Amino acid sequence: MTDQHSPAADIEIRQRKRWPWIASAAGIVAVVIGGIVYSQTAHRDQPFGTELEVATWSTDIAAENLLAYISENIAPEHGITIKPVQIDNLIEINRAVDAGTVAGNFFEHQPFLNDAIAANGFELTLAAPTFTWDQATYSDKYDSWDQLPAGAKIALRDDPAGQAIALLDLAEAGQITLAPGKDTVEGLPQLSDVATNPKDYEFVQVPIGQLARSLADVDAVVVHISDVYAAGLREDQILDRHPAPAGSEGGLVVSNKHLDDPNVKKLIATFSDPKIAEFLQTTDNALIRDTLGPIGESVSAGSETSS
Repeated sequence: MTDQHSPAADIEIRQRKRWPWIASAAGIVAVVIGGIVYSQTAHRDQPFGTELEVATWSTDIAAENLLAYISENIAPEHGITIKPVQIDNLIEINRAVDAGTVAGNFFEHQPFLNDAIAANGFELTLAAPTFTWDQATYSDKYDSWDQLPAGAKIALRDDPAGQAIALLDLAEAGQITLAPGKDTVEGLPQLSDVATNPKDYEFVQVPIGQLARSLADVDAVVVHISDVYAAGLREDQILDRHPAPAGSEGGLVVSNKHLDDPNVKKLIATFSDPKIAEFLQTTDNALIRDTLGPIGESVSAGSETSS
């Protein structure tokens, strides 16, 4: 994953090549030819109109699909128009919200947002938790935890938030235990917090964009399904599925400075609409169905108290 501390000069917003399973009507994304360099303070104190830009990370096609559905089917009922855009850089997608360049983003959970705030001083709020990411352990060599040998290499994300969720997944599966106070999302467990590792697994830290490719070099990968779906990892490679830990819900992030903006309030109401959960439970969109879930359905029971 991109280092939260690394500076970036530009924000690139562009149209993604449409994937074959995305209906054209649901795949409308703002196109800005050649990219745009945004001023970091250009719109900081200005109110938004009824057309609001909301950014997704350019490789998170599941959130992009869900945003397209919300834009087309939910936002008009709340008196606003959502204009989906994509931003390539994981630092700048939060900076754009903090600067008021876009009204919100839709790609992250609270642990990742906490990292961004701590590193950059952003004044942001996860204002409307909307969905959970389905979690899985993938392997090309083994079909169950019983088959996975002692000393197996397991890859997980190298950023603190992604690593914490992977470790919680492994603890939920009974493969490791975590130190007291480190067994919830709020505890943000890292490799140094592994209390017991009975099979002496070797953990390999990998940037988010390289996790799918790393599967050939390790015995298993623990990850959000949506992180590797576009790279072509398949259902038959899944060794185990994991419930999303409470506190890892994704949703709409907005600037604290715009929480009282009337149209941002409408935006928050849009992403809080219960019709979204119903859609997540009933959709025929395979990408969304296989990678995202409604809040409350797949949350880890063992972590209920951390929400």
